Amino acid sequence: MKKGLLDSVIAETGLPEKDLRVELYKLILNNQFSPDNLTLEELREVMSEYLNIVFLEIAGKK
Repeated sequence: MKKGLLDSVIAETGLPEKDLRVELYKLILNNQFSPDNLTLEELREVMSEYLNIVFLEIAGKK
């Protein structure tokens, strides 16, 4: 089975795959993208949103 773009990115992050997959899928579906046919541009948009969320959470803990 060929690995999709999303699976490749999740595997390469080194982050807990299950948790990251859940978070990214939420954002992908909220943006009405298809997880199975995610384009590079859509992935960039989702990752940007995800990083903004993470940064805001970190800033809120200080």
